Amino acid sequence: MKFINEIRHQLVDRTIDGTTNQVSEPYTVRVPKLPKDKDQIALIGVSSLVLALTLVAIAWSTVSIGQLLGGGVGYAAGAVFDIAWLSVLVLEYLARFDPKKREFPRYVGLGLVLVAAAAIFLHGMQLDSWEMAAVGAAVSLVSKALWWAVFKHIEKELSPADSQWVAAEMSKANAKLAIASARRQAAKAEVAARLELLAAERDLGELAGLDHFGGAAHAITAEQIREHDPASQSREPALNRANTVHEQAEPGPNIAHLARVELTAGASKEEAVEAILAKIPDAKQTSVEATVRRERNKLDRAAYR
Repeated sequence: MKFINEIRHQLVDRTIDGTTNQVSEPYTVRVPKLPKDKDQIALIGVSSLVLALTLVAIAWSTVSIGQLLGGGVGYAAGAVFDIAWLSVLVLEYLARFDPKKREFPRYVGLGLVLVAAAAIFLHGMQLDSWEMAAVGAAVSLVSKALWWAVFKHIEKELSPADSQWVAAEMSKANAKLAIASARRQAAKAEVAARLELLAAERDLGELAGLDHFGGAAHAITAEQIREHDPASQSREPALNRANTVHEQAEPGPNIAHLARVELTAGASKEEAVEAILAKIPDAKQTSVEATVRRERNKLDRAAYR
């Protein structure tokens, strides 16, 4: 058995001027040298040769099919034929542990390479050359056959019981992926619905703030004024001379509504208070200030949403 020297590192104490710290110190260890995996080397070599032959097949089929399609962009179209079945080879390799999933890309790849071979054969026939038609078509078929042989060698055969166990594990993993995808979609839908509702509420709030009460339908009653003005709640309406009949009060503006109008127009809280007091001189200033602060907070929360 052969041995090689391997350099490793360990932490050791080192003291300088009475201070100790740990530092890394290299040391050498003799370890057995693993033998080369000749099977792996052979497989890599074969795969490299097949890949080189595949590149030759791609070049040949691209030129043949490109000329068949009139050249120019026809060469790009010709490359599609072989690139298509080469792409399916990757899917076949990824499904090497699942026989059912592996069969589909295998037969799709076979169908694609047959189409490419037929196109190359047709190009040879147009040139009146049986040799070019037959050999050219065989190039892609040989390349596909070699890859088929390589995949057959690296396939991992499983017993029926092991196949069922692997299928059960894959089913569990797929179920988790499906649940995660469904929950993600449901969460996105919920977020979209909430955003729509918040946008609708914001629009309604802006419309309410910009709404002017010039018509009878928007007239504000004295009861609504007293609801927002504690000073007016404590006062009784003036009596009509000596009788006890209340005078018909003129509908007045709503303080909260005026506050929304002023704040929506861009006025500051102080400016909104002054404007409201100018329109309602008998309103209590503290009540107006509280109403303005409350409406300002509502508008801020609506804008934040």
